[in-house]
Amino acid sequence: MSEYRWKDLLDINSKSKAYLSPLSCIAHIDVNAFFAQVEQIRCHYNVEDPVVCVQWNSIIAVSYAARKFGITRMDSVFDALKKCSNLVPIHTAVFRKGEDFWQYHDDCGSWHTEEEKRLTPEKFKVSLDPYRRESRKVIKIFHEWCDMVEKASVDEVFLDLGRNVFATLLLGDEVKGFESIRDQFKNGEYELDDYLPTVPRDLDIQFDPGDYNPENEFVFQDWDDVLFCLGSKITDKIRQQIIDVLGYTTSCGIARTRTMAKLGSNFKKPNAQTVIRNRNIGYFLDNGSFELTSFWSMGGIMGKELSTLLELPKEKPLRYIRESWPMASSDVKAFMKEKIAMLADDTERSFNLSDEQCQQLSEKIFLLARGDFKMPMNPRPMIRSMMSNKNLRGESCRHYQDCLAWLEVFSGELIGRIKELEQEYERIFIPKTMTISTRTPGFQRHSRSSGLVVGGRIKAKDLMELGTRLTKELDTKFGNTKDYYPLTNINMVISNFEILETGRTIVDMFGRQTQVIRKSGDDFVKPSDNHSNSDDCEIKRTLRCEPCDMDFETELSFKEHTDFHYAMRLSESLNGATEDSKNLSYGERRLLFSSAKRPAKTSQQGPSKKSHSQKKSDIYKYFSK
Repeated sequence: MSEYRWKDLLDINSKSKAYLSPLSCIAHIDVNAFFAQVEQIRCHYNVEDPVVCVQWNSIIAVSYAARKFGITRMDSVFDALKKCSNLVPIHTAVFRKGEDFWQYHDDCGSWHTEEEKRLTPEKFKVSLDPYRRESRKVIKIFHEWCDMVEKASVDEVFLDLGRNVFATLLLGDEVKGFESIRDQFKNGEYELDDYLPTVPRDLDIQFDPGDYNPENEFVFQDWDDVLFCLGSKITDKIRQQIIDVLGYTTSCGIARTRTMAKLGSNFKKPNAQTVIRNRNIGYFLDNGSFELTSFWSMGGIMGKELSTLLELPKEKPLRYIRESWPMASSDVKAFMKEKIAMLADDTERSFNLSDEQCQQLSEKIFLLARGDFKMPMNPRPMIRSMMSNKNLRGESCRHYQDCLAWLEVFSGELIGRIKELEQEYERIFIPKTMTISTRTPGFQRHSRSSGLVVGGRIKAKDLMELGTRLTKELDTKFGNTKDYYPLTNINMVISNFEILETGRTIVDMFGRQTQVIRKSGDDFVKPSDNHSNSDDCEIKRTLRCEPCDMDFETELSFKEHTDFHYAMRLSESLNGATEDSKNLSYGERRLLFSSAKRPAKTSQQGPSKKSHSQKKSDIYKYFSK
């Protein structure tokens, strides 16, 4: 008999419940040395060529062929050339000062001695648009396979494979050996709290290389092992398609939680896959290479301070957490509070954590050390703001005109990023606020903000016009002071995004008719542990004409009605409106058709011609109401 119940299996078929199930199957996939691979393929080099991606003098991505020479991102391009005489440095695409488009300048960079081949930060700004463009291509492939894809960064994603493995196990017949449990499921011969049947012993499936099984235990002991095996075959196909279509190699980790899956994808690189089955989590975490700071979101200063606070040893620190606090996270919290109290008078080692923070951190640490920290998937993250930023060197921004040249760059870059979002999420993104900030040689910050008012989609000229006005305000106030120029930084931030459905048309915006798809949750608000994912919310579709006080059942009838209104408006703009027009507001009707007579104006050219309202056109008779 299995240790899992039917409810656990059925939950993985729900987008909102899958990550909480003990049978959850989560994958993390990232593209190996992504920027370097993009440039390697673009410039037609092969995998054995030691390619590095360069920004000015710095290396921002190192191919695995270059890593064999000991080259890291800590090296400058000049140091890397000393380590590898046949190194292939490729500079990122750049915006030229004063231009709103990016381009590559191949065979140019700081390592060249010829002045005309040198790219300098005084005249150029790095563009990451080519990598975001390639990222969208990769993401599209993930969406072809999986219904829950969370983009973690430009080169990595999380996949919830719950529906994939559920369908493979119970709904299809491609994989043999599961006929008994399929019949039981299709005939409804189970209760939710019933335990699943025993896993068949003669399964004709096996893990490909990558199953982390140091104790060489029997592979399929329970249904979680089966689901991981099915999931690994799916990710293997996804990764192969990325190679076949785009040429990029990837690394993959599969586990029951996101944090464990990410550790798995980093475990073997490049072009590898690691499956961390539930019964092997402890072995995996204690293999000597992992500590608290290894976990996603626990790196940096926070992880180091918590390791110090908990007095974790260097050897097997995660096992130490499990053995020291085996029962509950409250024991971790009690230890943390006791240590904080002891160090209260130590100014160098004191910790300022509230009771609520201690509670949250203790629970997280307790679960991380056991590979059981669960987080929901967030396929549509909130978009709060976008920034285009330039650190300025020397006297590259000495006056107001220099600022305008960089605003051209910022406007082009931000519009490009908005278009990327619109393509990725099939929504219209309209920022409502802009902020321009500057930094002086004395490290003083000055900024100006204003609302963005645009009709329809935002354009680069909209950003440029408002950015120019805000920059002029800063220049008028501070430009004549001796310590303002040359600026050391200038940036443009757009925020407060309005997110519209792409189903809205220009006709909808022209009148007061609405075509809206509303969900009971916010599509772009990150779901918390206490809220179901917005994709599972009830969808309500409203097709309504407010001026006519009418609702429509079908989209065709609604569009015909809005076409009628559009024709009426077009006619009225040419020929004048009648008093019963539904396109006039109350105030407009009072103004145009008040009973009070106004003195007639006498024309010097004789009697006036017929007014527009007297020349009524029948243009809208061709449209039905």
